[in-house]
This record gives sequence, C-alpha cells and structure tokens, in this order.
Amino acid sequence: MPCTESAPASVVPMRAVRSSRVVGLVGALVALAACVYPCAGQSRPLAGASRAELVAGQKIFDAQCAVCHGAGGSGGTGPDLRRPRLFRASNDQELIAVIRNGIPGTPMPFSLLNLSESMIWQTAAYVRSLGRIAPEPIKGNARRGAGLYDVNGCNTCHTVGGKGGVLGPDLSMIGGQRGAASLRQSLVDPAAEHPQNYRVVNVVLESGAVIRGICLDEDVFWIHLRDASGRVHTLSKAALRRSEREPKGTLMPSYQTLPALDLDDLVAYLATLRSEK
Repeated sequence: MPCTESAPASVVPMRAVRSSRVVGLVGALVALAACVYPCAGQSRPLAGASRAELVAGQKIFDAQCAVCHGAGGSGGTGPDLRRPRLFRASNDQELIAVIRNGIPGTPMPFSLLNLSESMIWQTAAYVRSLGRIAPEPIKGNARRGAGLYDVNGCNTCHTVGGKGGVLGPDLSMIGGQRGAASLRQSLVDPAAEHPQNYRVVNVVLESGAVIRGICLDEDVFWIHLRDASGRVHTLSKAALRRSEREPKGTLMPSYQTLPALDLDDLVAYLATLRSEK
C-alpha cells in the first residue's frame, strides 16, 4: 500500500486523541472556574448566615484579619468594620469580592490562595454582622481637635479636602481607613506604623552634605527626594558617597508630649475624616 494512502476514517491518530482529551480537560476546568466564583461561595444573603457559619467566620477573621482591623473589627491600621455600610463594600457581592481579591494599591491583601470560597463567604458574613454592633464612642471634642490640627502645624505636611501640604499622606479619608487606637499611635509614635510610599532615605553627597527625605522616585541612575522643608532634590547616584534607607524612618514628629486631652481631641477630629456618611 502506498505510503500516501490515507488511513480509514474510523482510525484516529493517538496525537488527536491526546489533543482532544487535553481540550476536554481544559474546557472542564474553565467551566469549573466559571462556576466556582458565583456558585461555591453561596448565593444567599450574608445576613442569612447561621450561628455556626458566623463562628467559623469569626475564627478566620481573628486569625487573618484582626491584625489590621483589630479584635472584633474595632479598627487598627485597617478601618473599623463596625458600621452598617462599608465604603468599598456597600453590598454582599462587593464585600465578598474585597475579601477574595483584596484592594490594589492598599495593604488589603487577596485571600483566594489561602481561603476557599466557603471560607470567604463565612468571613464576609461575620464582617457584615459587625455592622449590627454599635461602635464605641470616641473620646474627645472633634471641633476642638480641628483647631489643634492647625495650631500644631499638621496642615503644613498633610492635606485634608484638597488643602494643606504634601510632605505626609493625604488625610482626607483617614477616619475611614484607620481605627482610633491606630490614629493615636501614629501621633505619639509615628514610626510604629509606617505608611506605604513614604519611605525615608538618607544620602550623603560628594561634598559631604547630607540630605534626608521621602523617596519620591528612583531608578538605576537617579533618586528623587523631598526633604522636611518640602524641597525636591533630583540626585545622580553617581554623585553620592552613600545612600541609606531607613525602614523605620519618618519625617513626622511625635506628639507624645501633648496633654492627653489634646490627643483625645486630635484623634476625635481625625476620626471624622471619611467619605462615608
């Protein structure tokens, strides 16, 4: 039989069989993935969680979320969750998505790699239940705190509502992002909770001059720093004797010496700075 003669129609080459199996397997995985997100995590409302599911959600929260959001969602470097409406999660689907995927550009991580969909749903149900808990009142006079904010020069470094300095982070939404205890900690020990994108670098020029500031940008050849006066320095790395990063460094002064009443009032004011109403 000539080698060019085609095989009978009923004979399928093994390569084609393997290929079809691979395609079928991939198709099944795609179909499963499409179902996992909307199906496995429960379609019923979070408010319908059973007591056992809430207990399971609390255990997950305590192990993985409380380090930022505080015990019982009372707030820390992450926001206080004891409110009926969360800024980034106004409904069940958004809350589940935040827990599953995190929030890009923030310390909020995604959890899909270490939590199953049912665990994510239980955690979301527990977080939603925290909105039915009345938050503890914050000590202090927020109106007086607003005056202290200006008197102590906070507005020279921080922006609120589009007004103020740029040396420190924008505080326009800080009350919705941090708990009261964390806000107070930042006032008395600002190096304890170092904000992202405000890392401090100390450089020594060839002349011996020292510049210490916030690193705005950096590549292989250049580094851009903003010093405590607000001046921006564009420096060639080739012209530096030394460049040292300060992992715990901060340009913010400590307000530990302020009277306790003043600290209470400042925290009360900062806690009002949020977009949620």
